[in-house]
Parts: sequence; C-alpha cells; structure tokens
Amino acid sequence: MKKFVIPLLIVIGFLASATVGLAQGQDVVTAQVDRAVVSTDETVTLSVTVNANASNLPNPTLPSLAGFNVVGTGSSSQISIINGSMSAQMVYSYRLQPYQAGDLVIEPVSITIDGQTYTTAPISVKVVQGTGQQAAPVTPIDPTAPTSSGFAGQDTFVEADVDNANPYLGEQVVYSFRYYEAADRFGFDQPSYEAPAFTGFWSESDAQQNQYRVQAGGRMYRVTELRTTLFPSKTGEVTIEPARLAIPGGFFSRGANLQTDPVTVEVKPLPAGAPASFNGAVGQFTIDSSVDTTSGRVNEPITWQITLSGSGNLNTLPDPVWPDMPGWRSFDSQATHNTQVQDGQVVGSRVYERLLVPQSEGDFTIPALEYSYFDPAEGSYQTISSQPIAVSVAPGDGSNTQSYTAEPANEAAGAAPSAETPDLKPVPTQLALTAAPITASPLYWLAWAVPALGLAGNFFWQRRQQYRLANPEAIRRSQAGKKAKAALKQVTGSDQNPYEAATLVLTTYLADKFGQPVAGLTRPTLRQLLTAKGVEPELIERIVACLNEAEAGRFAPEADDAAPVAELVQTIDTIIDDLEKI
Repeated sequence: MKKFVIPLLIVIGFLASATVGLAQGQDVVTAQVDRAVVSTDETVTLSVTVNANASNLPNPTLPSLAGFNVVGTGSSSQISIINGSMSAQMVYSYRLQPYQAGDLVIEPVSITIDGQTYTTAPISVKVVQGTGQQAAPVTPIDPTAPTSSGFAGQDTFVEADVDNANPYLGEQVVYSFRYYEAADRFGFDQPSYEAPAFTGFWSESDAQQNQYRVQAGGRMYRVTELRTTLFPSKTGEVTIEPARLAIPGGFFSRGANLQTDPVTVEVKPLPAGAPASFNGAVGQFTIDSSVDTTSGRVNEPITWQITLSGSGNLNTLPDPVWPDMPGWRSFDSQATHNTQVQDGQVVGSRVYERLLVPQSEGDFTIPALEYSYFDPAEGSYQTISSQPIAVSVAPGDGSNTQSYTAEPANEAAGAAPSAETPDLKPVPTQLALTAAPITASPLYWLAWAVPALGLAGNFFWQRRQQYRLANPEAIRRSQAGKKAKAALKQVTGSDQNPYEAATLVLTTYLADKFGQPVAGLTRPTLRQLLTAKGVEPELIERIVACLNEAEAGRFAPEADDAAPVAELVQTIDTIIDDLEKI
C-alpha cells in the first residue's frame, strides 16, 4: 500500500506548501501612488500590494480619503515559484480624483489576515488647482463593492459605452463591451460574460465579437470587444445595467469579478406630423414589388412579393397596408427576413408575400404600394412607393384554393432501453506486495501527468470554443442535416399546416447549408443560387419540384399536383441525404 500513499503525500505536500502561510522576507502590505503632485483636473492611482499566501484574502480597508473621490477600482494577482518556494502577490488599485487643492495625506490602509491587522505608512500628495477642464467626467464609486471596473495599468479591466447616447425611439444604438487583458498576462482561464438585461431595448441578435490589441497606460493589452445592436422601445432616460465578467482562478492566477459602469441613454420621441401610412418603421429603406408570373389562370394563385431593403430593425418592421383588389381573393403568407451586421449597422431585407387568386379572366393591374418610415439621419418622415404590375389572367380549369386543415398525428411511445448490471467479481483475500521503487508506481507518474493533461485539455477546449465563436456559419452548416432530419419527424405532429412546415424545413436547411436565405426567392433565382453552389441540375429540379408540390398542397390541397404529406416528407429526406454528400 506504501507505493500508492507515498506519491499522494508528495503531491499533497506540494499543494499545501503553496496555499498556507504568509510570505517571508517582505512587508505584508504596502501602499504607493503613481505621482506625488497632481492637479484637481487629474487622477492619481493608489496601489495597495498584499504579499500573502492565505486563501480567501479580504479586501483592504481604506481610510476616509479626505479631499479625494474614488472613481475607479481594480485588482491583479501574481504567483511565482522560485527554487521550489511559492510566493503570492495581490495588488488592489484605486483611482482617486482630488476635489480640493493643498497638501493632502492618504492615511494608512489596513488589512486583517488570520486575525492579525497590518497597516501601510501614510502617503503625502500635493494637489494644485487645475483649470477646470477635465479630460473626461468621472463619477465617484464605492470602493468596497464586491465587483470592480478596472483601468489602464491593471492586468484586466472592462468598460462599456454606446455609439449614440441620444437616439430617437426605434433608432439603432450599438452597445460595446470591451475586456482588456494585459498581453504579458499568463493564464488559460475562460472568462464568463454576463450581458446586461437591456431593459427598455429590443436586442437585434447575439453580440458580434472582435479582437485586437491596444496600448494603454504604457502597457499592451489584448482587447475582446462585444458589440450588441439595440433599438430603444421607450422614450426618456433609459439606463443600461452594468455588464459583468467573471474570471475564474487557476494555478497561477486569482479569480476576479469585473463590472462596467451603467450607461445612460436619453431616448427622444418621434416628431409629430407622421403621414397616414406610417405605422412605426424607423430606419432607411427602399421598396421593390414583384410577382412570380404575369400570366395566370382563374383560381390559380399568383405570389406577390414586397421587399423592403435597408438598415433598421428589420425583424420587427410592421406589415405594409395592402391595397384593396376587387375580383381577387388574397391570403397573407409569413414574412421572412435576411439581416447582417456591416460596419456596426444592421442591414438586410424583409420580404412580405401575399397569395392572390384571380376570380375572373382579363387584364389587371396590381396597384402600387406605399410605405412610410422615419429616417433618424434626416430627422423626418419619408414615403416610398412600389411600381404597379400588369397581369393577364386566362380562363381556369376549375381547380380551387380551399384551405387545408392538418389532422392530428398518432403518438407512438417508445420503450426506454434497459440498463444491464455489470458482472461482479470476488475480492481476493490477500494482496501480494513486492518491494519496488516509487517511480515504478503508475500513480506516481499519474500524479504529475494529471495537472499537465488538465492544462492541455483546457487549452484545446478554449481553442475549440474560439473556433465556434469565430465560425458560426461553419458550425451551422455542419449541423444543418441533423437539425433538418429531426424537424422532419415533427412535420405531421404539430399544429402547423404540414405542407407549410415541410416547406419551412427544406428552406431552413438550404439556408443553413449554403449560408444564404432562400425563403421568398423566385424559382429562377433559386436555380441560379444552387447552381453557383455546385448542385447538380437534376437535384436542383427535384428541389424546385418539391417546393412547388408543397406550395400546391399549402394553398390548393385538392389540386392534382399536391403530393401527399408522407410522400413529400420522404422526398425532402432524400434531398437532404443527397445534398449532404456535396
């Protein structure tokens, strides 16, 4: 049994020596400032250094700091191993803003460790009267708060701001969170970001991540910037709560909790004088109108598309006001959108579809459609209009466009697999021990290998996470087939029209597979897209035919070209299998 115990004692002894006791040969706590003379327009940094190896180290206790406001705090740590001896150092930094001139004194700072109190020497600071033109406004904060926001000079710190602090209601605002990490800081820790709740805003999408390097306070920093697009949903003063970042501790660093300052936004209401066709759209847009065919037949649907393109909150754009069209039956279809972030702006398009069913033959005109929006850049309302479209309708063949009602699907319960009980082996009554050197024990080498393997595993896991964040389209493409297969199984079991559900599965799969939305594309455009992606012509025609069958079943289930749901699902399943081979 000795060969198992001895290596464990070695490891335990090593870890214990690293976590107990106070540092030897140096002061437990010291304090210094980065400048001895400062004006009332500037700040001075007070650094309190604690040399101790105790766990759960408390924060230092600051004196009254007469003549100063605390406008920023931060902390950093460093652990060193020299000749087998470990020492730990914690630095607490406080940015002080003097508000009166004169010879000021920072009284001793104290800290209590294991029941014993240690204090620093007092520090004198000469404060001269400034010009009253400060570089940036500052707000006093509580230095005893459990979390802190840092500043240049620290190993890590965070900040947040918006690109427009006085937007109109519904106007785009970009919220930026930045995490600064000293370039010479060593660690494999993966910070955990907690975004604000963004109360009073509509958030467009997940934060866009960007990484770069900057120099601040004489040090080089790696910066991770997260930018979130917001649209204010109420007027008046709206406060964005602090963002938080938790940095876990590791072998060579202490954990830390950082938070930004709150960000205040003053939201202006939209001005009076809105046109009658305005119903809430804010941004800059253009309009386009099209139909899938200009030569139809009586009782056969014609798809009318209205496309709004530009920048703004395209996800929540209000529907257009459709004009009356006597002699036509009309059915609304689900709107689709395609957005992306370009230069910090959300741009893209939103497509509205309307199924028009002519009730008589003849030549008709699909009228122009007006759409009004508020342009925040111009500060005024704008009205745009589509072009009218001429359509010729021939006599029909008697088919109709009755609505389809899905029948409830039968539920099938699957039996849960049973777990087998592993075989039991008898325990021997005696153990034969032979003397062997400690290095012959596998546990000895395991004790040294586990920490290294853990660090290596952590490193590769972080690389994988960074790849996923940097390549969302590749991840979505690799999972497209699996997700579509799972969704197909639910087509007949939902409350949604099964033909509509099947169409959504196929178009969503194509969008994920090729990285471009296909819902709302005309058939010629879809063919061009698939051809450019390298899809064989025969497979392209099967995809188009499948979409046509689904559309026929969706809007005219009694038509001859409406395939049964089960057959349609099987066709889509086969198409997915063939596309996954590309």
